[in-house]
Amino acid sequence: MGEYKKPKALRKWSVLGLALGFGWLLLASVHAQPTPVLVLGTPRPEGNYGGVLLRRIYQDLFHRVGVAIEIRTMPTARLVMELASGHIDGDLTRPWAFADSQPTLVRVDEPVMDIGVALWAVNPKIVLNRLDDLAGSGYSVNFTRGVTECEKSLQTLLPPHRIADVTTTVSALNMLHYGRNDLYCGVDLAVLSDAGGSEFAGRPPPVKLVTIGKPLSLYLYLHSKHAALAPLLVATLKKMKVEGAMERLRKDTLREYNLPYTPQSP
Repeated sequence: MGEYKKPKALRKWSVLGLALGFGWLLLASVHAQPTPVLVLGTPRPEGNYGGVLLRRIYQDLFHRVGVAIEIRTMPTARLVMELASGHIDGDLTRPWAFADSQPTLVRVDEPVMDIGVALWAVNPKIVLNRLDDLAGSGYSVNFTRGVTECEKSLQTLLPPHRIADVTTTVSALNMLHYGRNDLYCGVDLAVLSDAGGSEFAGRPPPVKLVTIGKPLSLYLYLHSKHAALAPLLVATLKKMKVEGAMERLRKDTLREYNLPYTPQSP
């Protein structure tokens, strides 16, 4: 008997079926690949006002641009090394000048937030309208060692016996609550983050009385391999601010930690 041969039409459909089958397999393998995730680093841990606020801002920001992120907490020195080598993709908050020493990074040129130095009190009877009024007030002030803006300002206004330096914000706030000092000079993000912790639960929160100096803007930095994302992130951050999304996130996070809300100037 002769060898059976498929009809031409049948052979044509068999080849087409094989081609479609391979196409579906290829498409399925593409969809099965995990979506790239940007790994962003910060030294600020979760579980306090500053850490929670930053994570909420970035989750909203990257959700809007359609990019998945993972935020990792790590020491500052390690964060710099990991980002410079490309092992992670970004740093949540750095000042403008950080780019000068980091040639492998790209700054997203719209601030994520501003931080500033101020005088704080927990006693509602303490009133101070201007920094210059501090000299004649009789108040004593403590500050966290290393915050040069506080040290310089206080030393020009007060005698040494009315100034105390401490090692941590927690120690400074405890001294206010114990009545050892009247005012604390510190960075707002650090003050609010520690004041909202469990150690100070049930105690009056610190209230900002007087701002010292100009605020410092903080920016997102990306590894240069993600430079194409920067313009879209700039536009999205600006839109979030115009819509009031940034201020709502700040207000909601302050409320969550029982901290006083003060509207920020635009």
